[in-house]
Amino acid sequence: MFVCAGNTESFVCAKSVGVGLVQSALNLSRLCLLEKPSTIIFIGTAGSYDFSTPLLSLYVSTQAMQIEESFTLAHSYTPLDNCLQAQGPKTLDLPPAIVNSSNYIHTDLDFSRRMVQAGIHLENMEFFSVLSVAQYYQIPSFGVFCVTNYTNAHAHKDFLASHGQAKARLETFINQLKDENVR
Repeated sequence: MFVCAGNTESFVCAKSVGVGLVQSALNLSRLCLLEKPSTIIFIGTAGSYDFSTPLLSLYVSTQAMQIEESFTLAHSYTPLDNCLQAQGPKTLDLPPAIVNSSNYIHTDLDFSRRMVQAGIHLENMEFFSVLSVAQYYQIPSFGVFCVTNYTNAHAHKDFLASHGQAKARLETFINQLKDENVR
């Protein structure tokens, strides 16, 4: 089952689960109970912490983190597991990336540098929830992401400028996955 955030980021052959960590967890849980998918493939856009990443690059991910900037500054901690690993496809010819999720879009350059140093490449609001739900229901899952912006002061403006092209790239990739029957 292909899923996406929804709202402005909807795709013809993907079911919308909602924007952010909470909506996506609630709605995807409901979909899993009703439709019992054999695989969950999340399709979405992402910001890059690494400013050398070309915009509109595609990545595959089976790893999600949930780290806030305050955690990297040692201003907070969490008793929760903030790192998830799923078992993904072995056939996709895309570079892998670890994706961090937050209900906030990070814009601080120091935070971006710390994330790159930790090996975390992309930021997407929903992916941690998607992997959490998939793990709970024991459903194989992975995500495919297109980079729309960098995590800097211009993140929103750049996202808006790249979003249409990113959606078109993802739509093309979804059609390729469906044709190849990748699961």
